[in-house]
Order: sequence, then structure tokens, then C-alpha cells
Amino acid sequence: MKMNHWMSKLLQATMLFGLMLVAVTANAEDQSALTNKIESLDYSTLPGGRVSIRVKTTQPLANPPAGFTLTGPARIALDFPKVGNGLAKNNIQADAGALKSVTLAQGKDRTRMVLNLTKNVGYSASASGNEVTILLQANEVTSEVNVETKFSESVRGASSVAINNVDFARGKNGEGRIIVDLSDASAGINIRQKGKVIEVDFINTDVPANLQRRLNVTNFNTPVLFVDTMKQGNNGRMVIEPKGNWEQSAYQADKKFIIDVRQVIEDPNKLVRGSKPGYAGEKLSLNFQNIEVRSVLQVIADFTGLNIISSDTVTGNLTLRLKDVPWDQALEIIMQSKGLDKRKSGNVILIAPADELAAKEKAELTAQLEKEVLESIRTESFTLKYQKAEDFKTILNGGVSGGGGGAGGAQRMRNRVLSERGTVNHDARTNTLFVQDTARKLEEIQAMINRVDVPVKQVMIESRLVIADDKYSKALGARLGITQTGRPGSNTNATLSGSIGNRPTATTATTITQGQHNGSVQTALTNGNVFTSSDGQPDLMSNLAVANAAGSIAYSIYNVAAGLLLNLELTAMETDQRGKIVSSPRVITANQSKAKIAAGTEIPYLQASSSGAANVAFKPAVLSLEVTPQITPDQKIIMELDIKKDKVGQIFNGVPSIDTQNINTQVLVGNGETAVLGGIFEQIERNDVDKVPFFGDLPLFGNLFKRTTRQNDKTELLIFITPRIVDERLTLQ
Repeated sequence: MKMNHWMSKLLQATMLFGLMLVAVTANAEDQSALTNKIESLDYSTLPGGRVSIRVKTTQPLANPPAGFTLTGPARIALDFPKVGNGLAKNNIQADAGALKSVTLAQGKDRTRMVLNLTKNVGYSASASGNEVTILLQANEVTSEVNVETKFSESVRGASSVAINNVDFARGKNGEGRIIVDLSDASAGINIRQKGKVIEVDFINTDVPANLQRRLNVTNFNTPVLFVDTMKQGNNGRMVIEPKGNWEQSAYQADKKFIIDVRQVIEDPNKLVRGSKPGYAGEKLSLNFQNIEVRSVLQVIADFTGLNIISSDTVTGNLTLRLKDVPWDQALEIIMQSKGLDKRKSGNVILIAPADELAAKEKAELTAQLEKEVLESIRTESFTLKYQKAEDFKTILNGGVSGGGGGAGGAQRMRNRVLSERGTVNHDARTNTLFVQDTARKLEEIQAMINRVDVPVKQVMIESRLVIADDKYSKALGARLGITQTGRPGSNTNATLSGSIGNRPTATTATTITQGQHNGSVQTALTNGNVFTSSDGQPDLMSNLAVANAAGSIAYSIYNVAAGLLLNLELTAMETDQRGKIVSSPRVITANQSKAKIAAGTEIPYLQASSSGAANVAFKPAVLSLEVTPQITPDQKIIMELDIKKDKVGQIFNGVPSIDTQNINTQVLVGNGETAVLGGIFEQIERNDVDKVPFFGDLPLFGNLFKRTTRQNDKTELLIFITPRIVDERLTLQ
């Protein structure tokens, strides 16, 4: 008995030595470098269950020590910058009110004081000279009480600050990122967690009316559901509502304040809560020689405040030396060296050999499967609002409308949401599902319905097809003829006429006597026809006139004595055509649902059948828009588009042709933005010359024997697309 008592005392002394090594992380050189040290630490109980802790230092502190609160286990950590530990001990037992003990750990440039509590309580710290007073409250702090952090202090006398913009984005790792643009980088910001929301106060900051709104960011698939920005007195306030288990971090870059909310996936085997990989526990130092494994585990349990339960099969000794290693990594090293494994539940850690834990978990899974086989089933009805009951029945059955029999039935059974004994039926009239399964499966189905049976967002897609043309042409031609008539005398006639299209203009006639030379000279305005000879045929030897000329000048000279008749006609035409055709089909459809709209003409034609008879068939020539939109989590729209514009073209042998313009593509466009899908630009530039050989090449006079046509036509087709997500809050008045 005496030997066992002596061994127990030795074990306690070893554990106490381990705790001292855990707390002390700085060497003697670091202690000598810090001139200001903690001289004494006293505590006392005040009325109402409060506890006052007085810390005296050798030199006064400029500010009270900064601290933070931990809830599991309940702790308050206070950092004394540039202060060493001048006490002869690192752990002080208190057992006064909510204060259980005080632990001191010195680093290179600071000393951290950890107040181990029996419950979560509020505190306040104040400094007066070289004495710091820490007052612990009596009432327990719940999760609903504000825990405020002063992110940045406002500058006194600074100009007023305003919020210029509030934006939201999804981070690379799925975190929700709120980006606030400030007009000044010196804005004061306070962050606090209030229950299940995060409140951010911008001190003396104005919020414009257009930014006082709620951002619904559920479609981004991040932990953040809503972001509310509002005006609160002279301050601006932002309320962030996350979901699930999350953690937040904030930083500021110049005038941009950014707060990230990331999801924390609770790994039951992970020792320290957090989303970042690796080890995140407080650092410790251990130096043991041939000590029992169970004793080392007890040292770590005392340091962390966790409850570590060791299996009876955990035995053996080890020699361990660690310096400045996170405690969760130290525990992993110990377990790996002894072939152990852990299972964590809350603040309780079970440590046992890996084979023993695996066998235990296998037995639990086997018992759970047997329970599902023997568990009684019950029937539950689910009335769906937006989803079709028949479609959801297919999902529950693993992708088939019926059961899981037939070919591939085993694979479908594995894909089924229902258990092996579960069945599902539906009533199309009331859109109701009737599911018969175990209670656990019914809860899973209810959770699926809550997530899937939601209204689908609507998208309005507007397409614009713009055809713009600019056509210009110019033509100049001449007709020339010489005829000998043999009549005495001479007579000269000049003819000037013009026409618009094929319609002649009104004519007038004027006779002017220019002189007498075996005849008279006459000038007249006619309809553009030259004189003809006595046989009724035009006296033209070169006919290169412009077709459908807009204007012409005709000149005839008749010499009676010589019997000659000279006919000359100049024709010209110039056209300038500019036009624009805009076609704008638009359609509204649900997210990921195909929609089509078309308008136009169906052209009939004869089609021969196999019997030899001719049937009348129709070919559509329509303007159509066919689209399938998909809304992304960042409120952009992916569209599969097929836009077609057909019209009746030229007729060949009694059969009309179809002029078609079509585009088939997939494009990503922001909400309300307009994208140019494509365009076709066509330009025709021609210079044509028709002439009489040899005579058309003569200088100057060659123009009487040629026809010149110049053409410059430009046609451009542009296709625009504009998608808009329909706001479900908008209603018709």
C-alpha cells in the first residue's frame, strides 16, 4: 500500500511538471529581455457572485490588456504585451465564483493569462497605473448576448464617411464574401455576433437610400442567406444572416471592407473547430522520459479542458520531447506512435487502439442495418406546391417511374432514396405523394421536399435582329444614230425630257427662231423620244441607254439639203437607298425550361408521293426564337439559343425560295445586360462599262458609245440578346 501511495505521488508530481512545461514556452533569454513583469496576482469575491482579479506589474501599462472569450470550454484569454511572468508559478487555483483557475504562459514578446471558468460570463478590464483590474460578472453569457469586436477605430475630426456600394460574391472555397466600398478608409467599424447573425456597425457613416435594401443571396450556395443594409441613427448597419455552422473573418484593403463567412464542416474526428486544414490548437512543449501513455493523455486533457477517456487496452510507456507544437498535433503524434485512434463527441474524446474502434463501429453499423430491417414502417402524405408529384416519385425510385425490378434493378435500388421496404404512390389530381417507409427515411424525404419544392425563377429573353442597308448606284448611257433622208432644206430640233420611274412628266413646247439656212431651227421639250426616219424606224446606230432612266436629254439635227438626220440621247440614273429592319422577338420562361416563339408564313408547294400523286406540303418561313436559360448562383444566365429569320425570296420556275438568317450558340450574359451574338457585313462594289468596240475608247467622243454603271451596296446584320431575371416580388397593379 505504501508503495502504491508513493507511486501515485510520483505520478502526480510528473503530471504537475508536465503542466509547467506546457505553460512555459519561452526560455530564460526571453524572460530577461522583458523588463516589465507581472509581480502579483490576487482575486476576491464581490457581492452578487462577481469576482475581481487584480494584476500588478512593475511598470504601468498604456492600455488594458486585449482579450477574447472561448465558449468550449469556458475561458477568457488576456494578452499583456511586452510583459513577462514574474511569478514563481504558472498555474493558480482559485475556485472563487465563476473563476476556476488562472494559467500564465509567456511568449517572446507577451504573456497570455487564461482564466479558466466554470461557465461563460462577461468581463471588463481596466488599467490604473501599474495595476490592472479584471471584473468577472456573475450571470452566464448566452449565445444571444453580443460579443463585439472593434475592427477599426474612427478618427476624430475626420470628414463624414459614406457607403458607396455593397456587393456580394462567392469565394473560391465556397465562402460568402460581402464587399463594402467606403468613401474614406478611416471609417470606424465594429463587428459583433448577435445570436445567429452578424452585425457590422459603420460609425458616423451615411447609407444612401438606394443601398438601404436586402440582398437575397441564397442562390450563390454559400453559408450566407441575406445581407441587410440600413441606416441606424448616425451610423450605418449591416446585418448578415448565415445558415448552419459557420465562422467569419474580416479585413480592409484601402477603401474596401471585406467580410468572409465560411462554412465549418464539423469533422467528428477533428479536435479543434475550424474550416482550415491542418492543426490549429494552442502550442505547447512536452519533455517526458519513459512515461505512461495514459499519463501523457491526462496532461493534454488538463491543458485543453477536454474530457479524454482512454480504453483499458491503452497501455505502454513512451519518451516524448516536443517544443512549440499545437496540442492537437501532439496528440496525433502520441496516437500514431502507439497505434491508437480517436473519436470525438462534443468535448469528450475516446482514445483506443484503431482495430478496437473499427470493430466497434462495424458492430454499430450492423446493428443499425438490422434495426432498419426490423423497424416498423408508417405512411406519410406530402402535398407538393410547385414540383410535380410524378416527377418527384421518379426521384425517390432512383430515376425510374416504376419500381426497381427488371434489368438494372439492383443498380436502381442502390440509387433509391427509399429504403428496400419503402414504397411511393402519387395522386395527380391533388399533386400528393404517399410514402410508406421508416421514420428516418420519411424525415429525409421531408428535408428533400423543403429544398426542391420551391418556385422556379422566371427569365425574360429579348432578341433583336437589326438589318441595315445602304445602297448607292449611278449609271450614265447614250444612244446615237445618223440617217440620210434626202429631203431639201434643213431643220434642227432639240428635245429635253425627264421621267420619274416609268411615269412620264408633263411636257411643254417652245419654238425659238435661231436663223434661216434652207429651213428653220426648232427647240421643243418632249417625252424623251428622238425623231424617227420616214420609214418609222429610229435612226440609232449605238443603243447603250440606261434602263429605267430617271432623266434623259435628246438632241436631233435634221439637214434637208444633205438629207441627214442626227439623233443623240443621253440617259442617267442615280439611286441612294438607306433602310433599317428591326425584328424583336421576346419570350418568358422558367429556369432551365425550353421556350420557343415564332411568327411568319408557311409556303405551299407540291410534293410527289410514292403513289405518283402530288400532295400539297408547306415549308415554314418564320421569325423564331428558341432558348433554354439557366440561372447561375451569381445571377448570370447561360442560354442555349437558336434564332432564325426566314423570308420568301425569289421565285424559280414557279417555286419560291427562302432567304434564311440563323444563329445557333450558347452564351453567358449578366442579368439585364445586352450581348452581341454575331453579325454579317456584306458589301458589293461594282464598276461596269458597256461600250462599242473602238468607238467607245475614243477620247471624249467615246462617251457617246458607252454605258457606265457604278454600284456600292452595304448590308449589315446584327443580332442582340438581353436576358432579365423576373423579380417575383413585382406584381401587376
